[in-house]
Amino acid sequence: MSASTPIRIAGATAAVAVTGFLGYAVYFDYMRRHSSEFRKGLKKQHKKLAVAAEAQSKAEKERNSKLLREALVQIQLEAPPTSPEQQEAYFQEQVAEGEKTATMGPEYHVKSASHFYRALRVYPQPLELLGIYQRVVPPPVWALLIELTSLSGAAAAGSASGSTAIPAPPQASVSDIDDASPVGGEAPSPTSASASQGSGTDWEKVSEEA
Repeated sequence: MSASTPIRIAGATAAVAVTGFLGYAVYFDYMRRHSSEFRKGLKKQHKKLAVAAEAQSKAEKERNSKLLREALVQIQLEAPPTSPEQQEAYFQEQVAEGEKTATMGPEYHVKSASHFYRALRVYPQPLELLGIYQRVVPPPVWALLIELTSLSGAAAAGSASGSTAIPAPPQASVSDIDDASPVGGEAPSPTSASASQGSGTDWEKVSEEA
C-alpha cells in the first residue's frame, strides 16, 4: 500500500460527508418551502425546545434561590471581623475569591455572589461598592448578588429587634446604584476601591458599627 492511499481514503471520506451534508441542506430547504406538514413539524420541534429551555431556566432559578438562602444563613452565622485591619483583609480576600469563582462556570456563580456579598457587608460605603460591582462583575453573578442583598434585607426586616445577626447592607434601587457609580473612564476594581479607602477612618467606622 502506497503512502498516498490513506490520504486518498481520508479525502474520499471527507468528500462523501460534504456531499451528504449539502444534499440534506438542499432537501431541508426544499421541504421547508413546499411541505406544510414539514413546516408544522419544525414548529412543533421549536415549541418543544422553547418549553424545555423555559423549564430548565425556571429550575435553575429555583435552585439558585435555594442556594442563596442557604448561603445567607451561613453568612449570618459567621463572626464578622472586628478591627479595621481585619475588615480590610477580609474584604480583599472575599473580593479575590468572588473574582476567581466567577470565572469557574455557572455552577460557581452563587458561590461568587456570596463572596462579593461578604465583602459588601464590611465595606464603609456599600452603595459605592455596588456601583463598582455593577460595572465589573459578570451580569449573572451581579443578578445573584442583588437577589442575595434583597433576601438579606427581607431577613433583617423579619427578624426580632433583639437579634444578633449581622446587619445586612442597605438595599439599593438601580437609580441609587447608578448615582453611586463612578462617572466616565474605566470602572475601578473592587480591590482598588479598598486600597483607596485605606485602613483609616472609614474602616474604623465599620469597626464601630459592627
